[in-house]
Amino acid sequence: MRVTKKRTFVKTAIYRVWILITSYIFLSIVGKSWSDSILPTLTLNFLYSIGYYTYDRIWQNIKWGIKK
Repeated sequence: MRVTKKRTFVKTAIYRVWILITSYIFLSIVGKSWSDSILPTLTLNFLYSIGYYTYDRIWQNIKWGIKK
């Protein structure tokens, strides 16, 4: 199997939009000062790791853009 460049681009673009939206929502909810941002930063990184893993696993089941 070969993944096309178009598939990789679309996957990357959708993921970046996802990160922008969820970051905005989370930071709006938290609304802390810069000095208080370490815990939210670590939490975001942990949650986004789980989110990306789930996102990638979903893409593994999408057959569009894969050539044999």
